[in-house]
Amino acid sequence: MTGIGAHRDINRYYDFIYFWSQITSRFRAFSKAGAYAIHRPLRDASTGEYSDRVIHDLIAAAVAGIGEIDALDAGCGYGGTCLDLGRKLGGRWLGITTNARQVRIARRNARAMHVAKSVAFVRQSYDRPLPRTFSLIVGIESLVHSSDPAATIANLAGHLRSGGRFIIVDDMLSEDLSPRQSADAAAFARLWRCPAMPTVTQWMQHLEAAGCNVERKDDLSHLMWPRTEPEMDAEIAAAGRRRLRDAIGLQMVGDAQVGGLLLERLTVSGGSRYVMLVARKR
Repeated sequence: MTGIGAHRDINRYYDFIYFWSQITSRFRAFSKAGAYAIHRPLRDASTGEYSDRVIHDLIAAAVAGIGEIDALDAGCGYGGTCLDLGRKLGGRWLGITTNARQVRIARRNARAMHVAKSVAFVRQSYDRPLPRTFSLIVGIESLVHSSDPAATIANLAGHLRSGGRFIIVDDMLSEDLSPRQSADAAAFARLWRCPAMPTVTQWMQHLEAAGCNVERKDDLSHLMWPRTEPEMDAEIAAAGRRRLRDAIGLQMVGDAQVGGLLLERLTVSGGSRYVMLVARKR
Protein backbone atom coordinates (compact mmCIF):
# COMPACT_ATOMS: atom_id res chain seq x y z
CA MET A 1 0.00 0.00 0.00
CA THR A 2 1.36 3.44 -0.93
CA GLY A 3 1.91 6.19 1.63
CA ILE A 4 -1.25 8.01 0.53
CA GLY A 5 -3.25 4.77 0.53
CA ALA A 6 -1.95 3.86 3.97
CA HIS A 7 -2.97 7.27 5.36
CA ARG A 8 -6.46 6.89 3.89
CA ASP A 9 -6.80 3.42 5.35
CA ILE A 10 -5.67 4.43 8.84
CA ASN A 11 -8.01 7.44 8.73
CA ARG A 12 -10.96 5.22 7.81
CA TYR A 13 -9.87 2.86 10.58
CA TYR A 14 -9.90 5.65 13.20
CA ASP A 15 -13.23 6.97 11.91
CA PHE A 16 -14.84 3.54 12.20
CA ILE A 17 -13.56 3.21 15.77
CA TYR A 18 -14.95 6.66 16.55
CA PHE A 19 -18.39 5.77 15.19
CA TRP A 20 -18.40 2.50 17.13
CA SER A 21 -17.49 4.32 20.34
CA GLN A 22 -20.38 6.68 19.67
CA ILE A 23 -22.83 3.80 19.29
CA THR A 24 -21.60 1.80 22.27
CA SER A 25 -21.52 4.92 24.46
CA ARG A 26 -25.03 5.88 23.30
CA PHE A 27 -23.77 8.77 21.17
CA ARG A 28 -22.02 10.49 24.05
CA ALA A 29 -18.42 9.44 23.43
CA PHE A 30 -16.13 12.47 23.32
CA SER A 31 -19.14 14.78 23.71
CA LYS A 32 -17.75 16.61 26.75
CA ALA A 33 -14.53 18.59 26.90
CA GLY A 34 -11.67 16.64 28.39
CA ALA A 35 -8.15 15.32 27.90
CA TYR A 36 -9.09 12.14 26.04
CA ALA A 37 -6.16 9.72 25.96
CA ILE A 38 -6.73 6.64 23.83
CA HIS A 39 -3.67 4.67 24.93
CA ARG A 40 -3.79 1.75 27.33
CA PRO A 41 -4.28 2.09 31.08
CA LEU A 42 -1.44 1.04 33.35
CA ARG A 43 -1.35 0.25 37.05
CA ASP A 44 -0.47 3.15 39.32
CA ALA A 45 2.21 1.84 41.69
CA SER A 46 1.03 4.09 44.52
CA THR A 47 -2.71 3.38 44.34
CA GLY A 48 -2.98 0.07 42.50
CA GLU A 49 -5.60 1.59 40.19
CA TYR A 50 -5.43 1.38 36.41
CA SER A 51 -5.40 4.68 34.53
CA ASP A 52 -4.49 6.01 31.09
CA ARG A 53 -2.73 8.88 32.91
CA VAL A 54 -0.01 6.66 34.39
CA ILE A 55 2.11 6.89 31.24
CA HIS A 56 1.85 10.68 31.43
CA ASP A 57 3.22 10.59 34.97
CA LEU A 58 6.11 8.40 33.81
CA ILE A 59 6.88 10.78 30.95
CA ALA A 60 6.72 13.78 33.30
CA ALA A 61 9.25 12.11 35.59
CA ALA A 62 11.52 11.27 32.63
CA VAL A 63 11.72 14.91 31.47
CA ALA A 64 12.01 16.54 34.88
CA GLY A 65 14.65 19.23 34.83
CA ILE A 66 14.98 19.68 31.06
CA GLY A 67 13.91 23.32 31.26
CA GLU A 68 11.21 25.06 29.27
CA ILE A 69 9.16 22.61 27.25
CA ASP A 70 8.30 23.06 23.59
CA ALA A 71 6.78 19.68 22.76
CA LEU A 72 5.44 17.72 19.83
CA ASP A 73 3.05 14.79 20.19
CA ALA A 74 3.58 12.78 17.00
CA GLY A 75 0.27 11.02 16.39
CA CYS A 76 -1.75 12.82 19.05
CA GLY A 77 -5.15 11.19 18.58
CA TYR A 78 -7.80 13.27 20.36
CA GLY A 79 -5.12 15.37 22.04
CA GLY A 80 -5.24 13.86 25.51
CA THR A 81 -1.48 13.75 26.03
CA CYS A 82 -0.93 17.37 24.99
CA LEU A 83 -3.82 18.57 27.14
CA ASP A 84 -2.89 16.55 30.20
CA LEU A 85 0.88 17.05 30.08
CA GLY A 86 0.40 20.68 29.09
CA ARG A 87 -1.39 21.19 32.41
CA LYS A 88 1.18 19.15 34.33
CA LEU A 89 4.37 20.52 32.82
CA GLY A 90 3.43 23.83 31.21
CA GLY A 91 5.23 25.03 28.10
CA ARG A 92 4.01 24.90 24.52
CA TRP A 93 2.51 21.79 22.93
CA LEU A 94 1.68 20.83 19.36
CA GLY A 95 -0.23 17.66 18.48
CA ILE A 96 -0.31 16.28 14.96
CA THR A 97 -2.58 13.62 13.47
CA THR A 98 -3.71 12.80 9.95
CA ASN A 99 -7.33 12.39 11.12
CA ALA A 100 -9.50 15.50 10.65
CA ARG A 101 -12.12 14.44 13.22
CA GLN A 102 -9.48 14.00 15.89
CA VAL A 103 -8.11 17.48 15.18
CA ARG A 104 -11.58 19.05 15.47
CA ILE A 105 -12.29 17.35 18.80
CA ALA A 106 -8.84 18.16 20.20
CA ARG A 107 -9.13 21.84 19.22
CA ARG A 108 -12.62 22.06 20.73
CA ASN A 109 -11.36 20.59 23.99
CA ALA A 110 -8.36 22.94 24.10
CA ARG A 111 -10.69 25.92 23.75
CA ALA A 112 -13.10 24.59 26.36
CA MET A 113 -10.23 23.99 28.78
CA HIS A 114 -8.85 27.50 28.10
CA VAL A 115 -5.43 26.25 26.96
CA ALA A 116 -5.68 26.95 23.21
CA LYS A 117 -2.91 29.57 23.42
CA SER A 118 -0.38 26.99 24.59
CA VAL A 119 -1.78 23.73 23.17
CA ALA A 120 -2.46 23.49 19.42
CA PHE A 121 -3.39 20.74 16.98
CA VAL A 122 -2.90 20.41 13.23
CA ARG A 123 -3.69 17.80 10.65
CA GLN A 124 -0.36 16.52 9.41
CA SER A 125 1.66 13.36 8.92
CA TYR A 126 4.66 12.80 11.14
CA ASP A 127 6.57 11.94 7.97
CA ARG A 128 6.31 15.49 6.60
CA PRO A 129 8.46 18.53 7.50
CA LEU A 130 7.33 20.14 10.75
CA PRO A 131 6.68 23.85 11.38
CA ARG A 132 9.44 24.34 13.99
CA THR A 133 11.95 22.58 16.20
CA PHE A 134 11.15 21.13 19.62
CA SER A 135 12.77 20.38 22.95
CA LEU A 136 10.60 17.27 23.45
CA ILE A 137 8.99 14.80 21.06
CA VAL A 138 6.68 12.05 22.28
CA GLY A 139 5.00 9.25 20.36
CA ILE A 140 2.63 7.05 22.36
CA GLU A 141 1.25 4.01 20.50
CA SER A 142 1.40 5.99 17.28
CA LEU A 143 4.75 5.48 15.57
CA VAL A 144 4.03 1.75 15.23
CA HIS A 145 1.66 2.75 12.40
CA SER A 146 4.56 4.11 10.35
CA SER A 147 5.21 2.33 7.06
CA ASP A 148 8.91 3.25 7.33
CA PRO A 149 9.87 3.65 11.02
CA ALA A 150 13.50 4.55 10.26
CA ALA A 151 12.45 7.41 7.97
CA THR A 152 9.78 8.56 10.44
CA ILE A 153 12.27 8.69 13.32
CA ALA A 154 14.81 10.49 11.15
CA ASN A 155 12.25 13.13 10.15
CA LEU A 156 11.09 13.74 13.70
CA ALA A 157 14.60 13.76 15.18
CA GLY A 158 15.62 16.26 12.53
CA HIS A 159 13.24 18.71 14.25
CA LEU A 160 14.55 18.00 17.75
CA ARG A 161 16.95 20.50 19.30
CA SER A 162 20.33 19.42 20.59
CA GLY A 163 19.87 18.03 24.10
CA GLY A 164 16.14 17.54 23.55
CA ARG A 165 14.34 14.36 24.53
CA PHE A 166 12.67 11.87 22.19
CA ILE A 167 10.29 9.50 23.99
CA ILE A 168 8.64 6.52 22.33
CA VAL A 169 6.07 4.42 24.17
CA ASP A 170 4.81 1.50 22.15
CA ASP A 171 4.33 -2.22 21.72
CA MET A 172 7.65 -3.56 20.50
CA LEU A 173 8.33 -7.07 19.32
CA SER A 174 10.79 -9.30 21.14
CA GLU A 175 13.77 -10.61 19.21
CA ASP A 176 12.99 -14.35 18.99
CA LEU A 177 9.39 -15.35 18.36
CA SER A 178 7.84 -18.79 18.38
CA PRO A 179 5.75 -19.80 15.34
CA ARG A 180 2.55 -18.96 17.24
CA GLN A 181 3.92 -15.59 18.35
CA SER A 182 4.98 -14.81 14.79
CA ALA A 183 1.49 -15.63 13.55
CA ASP A 184 -0.09 -13.46 16.25
CA ALA A 185 2.28 -10.59 15.41
CA ALA A 186 1.50 -10.79 11.69
CA ALA A 187 -2.26 -10.89 12.28
CA PHE A 188 -2.10 -8.04 14.78
CA ALA A 189 -0.01 -5.89 12.41
CA ARG A 190 -2.54 -6.42 9.62
CA LEU A 191 -5.62 -5.78 11.76
CA TRP A 192 -4.21 -2.69 13.50
CA ARG A 193 -2.60 -1.20 10.38
CA CYS A 194 1.00 -1.55 11.58
CA PRO A 195 2.88 -2.35 8.36
CA ALA A 196 6.37 -2.59 9.91
CA MET A 197 6.30 -3.46 13.60
CA PRO A 198 9.90 -3.08 14.83
CA THR A 199 11.57 -4.92 17.67
CA VAL A 200 12.88 -3.08 20.73
CA THR A 201 16.40 -3.27 19.30
CA GLN A 202 15.28 -1.89 15.93
CA TRP A 203 13.56 1.11 17.54
CA MET A 204 16.75 1.83 19.48
CA GLN A 205 18.83 1.53 16.31
CA HIS A 206 16.53 3.96 14.48
CA LEU A 207 16.93 6.51 17.29
CA GLU A 208 20.71 6.12 17.37
CA ALA A 209 20.92 6.45 13.57
CA ALA A 210 18.90 9.67 13.81
CA GLY A 211 21.39 11.24 16.21
CA CYS A 212 19.76 10.35 19.54
CA ASN A 213 21.40 8.48 22.40
CA VAL A 214 19.01 6.07 24.11
CA GLU A 215 19.35 6.72 27.83
CA ARG A 216 16.51 4.60 29.19
CA LYS A 217 14.65 1.47 28.18
CA ASP A 218 11.78 0.80 30.59
CA ASP A 219 9.66 -2.33 30.11
CA LEU A 220 6.19 -1.38 31.37
CA SER A 221 4.50 -4.66 30.48
CA HIS A 222 4.15 -5.64 34.14
CA LEU A 223 1.91 -2.61 34.68
CA MET A 224 -0.71 -3.86 32.23
CA TRP A 225 -3.91 -5.62 33.26
CA PRO A 226 -2.90 -9.28 33.66
CA ARG A 227 -4.81 -12.09 31.95
CA THR A 228 -3.74 -15.64 31.19
CA GLU A 229 -3.20 -17.15 27.76
CA PRO A 230 -6.24 -19.48 28.09
CA GLU A 231 -8.37 -16.42 28.87
CA MET A 232 -6.96 -14.71 25.80
CA ASP A 233 -7.62 -17.76 23.63
CA ALA A 234 -11.29 -17.76 24.68
CA GLU A 235 -11.64 -14.01 24.12
CA ILE A 236 -10.07 -14.20 20.67
CA ALA A 237 -12.33 -17.09 19.64
CA ALA A 238 -15.41 -15.19 20.80
CA ALA A 239 -14.35 -11.95 19.11
CA GLY A 240 -13.74 -13.79 15.87
CA ARG A 241 -17.45 -14.67 15.60
CA ARG A 242 -18.47 -11.32 14.17
CA ARG A 243 -20.49 -12.09 11.05
CA LEU A 244 -23.36 -9.71 11.88
CA ARG A 245 -21.00 -6.85 12.64
CA ASP A 246 -19.13 -7.43 9.39
CA ALA A 247 -22.39 -7.67 7.46
CA ILE A 248 -23.45 -4.17 8.51
CA GLY A 249 -20.12 -2.68 7.45
CA LEU A 250 -18.26 -2.59 10.76
CA GLN A 251 -15.45 -4.97 9.88
CA MET A 252 -12.83 -2.42 10.96
CA VAL A 253 -14.32 -2.40 14.45
CA GLY A 254 -13.91 -6.15 14.60
CA ASP A 255 -10.37 -5.75 13.29
CA ALA A 256 -9.58 -3.42 16.19
CA GLN A 257 -11.06 -5.74 18.79
CA VAL A 258 -9.43 -8.92 17.54
CA GLY A 259 -6.14 -7.13 16.92
CA GLY A 260 -6.11 -5.80 20.46
CA LEU A 261 -6.71 -9.26 21.88
CA LEU A 262 -3.95 -10.76 19.73
CA LEU A 263 -1.58 -8.07 20.95
CA GLU A 264 -2.50 -8.79 24.55
CA ARG A 265 -1.89 -12.51 24.04
CA LEU A 266 1.41 -11.70 22.36
CA THR A 267 2.42 -9.56 25.35
CA VAL A 268 1.32 -12.16 27.90
CA SER A 269 3.41 -14.78 26.10
CA GLY A 270 6.46 -12.50 25.96
CA GLY A 271 6.43 -11.99 22.20
CA SER A 272 5.84 -8.28 22.57
CA ARG A 273 6.75 -5.79 25.29
CA TYR A 274 5.19 -2.44 26.16
CA VAL A 275 8.29 -0.26 26.34
CA MET A 276 9.19 3.37 26.99
CA LEU A 277 12.40 4.52 25.30
CA VAL A 278 13.90 7.85 26.37
CA ALA A 279 16.58 9.27 24.08
CA ARG A 280 18.54 12.53 24.04
CA LYS A 281 19.48 14.36 20.83
CA ARG A 282 23.24 14.63 20.40
